[in-house]
Amino acid sequence: MTSDVVDHRPGPLAWSVIVLGWVVIAVAVLGAVGDERLGGIGSWATWIVGAALVHDLVVLPSVVLVGWLLTRWVPPAWRVPLRTALVMSAVLAATVWPIARRWGARPDNPSIVPLPVARNLAWIVAALLAGAIGVGAVRAARARAGTPARTPTEDPQ
Repeated sequence: MTSDVVDHRPGPLAWSVIVLGWVVIAVAVLGAVGDERLGGIGSWATWIVGAALVHDLVVLPSVVLVGWLLTRWVPPAWRVPLRTALVMSAVLAATVWPIARRWGARPDNPSIVPLPVARNLAWIVAALLAGAIGVGAVRAARARAGTPARTPTEDPQ
């Protein structure tokens, strides 16, 4: 009699890649901790604990609050486009903010950041929000007309 049970355990290739990944992580951590030019273990520990605290005390509550507000105040057809635009804008802004503020740039070398990064960030965020408004308008019109959305899953409410 044959069994329909599938073995989902990792095979030899998966274990080789897992071990290789842990070796690379160990080498990177030892290199970062051992290099005094990078501030030593105290600097890294401060940064890691600080990043965890900022995430848990600022980022996470902000995301939960914005998600809750969107669920309460925004019609279902608009939720997914607005969530997507807001998340993409937040990630982009967090990534580009140090460059826009010119942190680490030297005054004697203006070519390090030659473009108006803050203005360009504002344009990209505006384009994301405009796209969300366009998609939301189409979804709302389809919802009013009774046409099903093209997505296979419904927006959770």
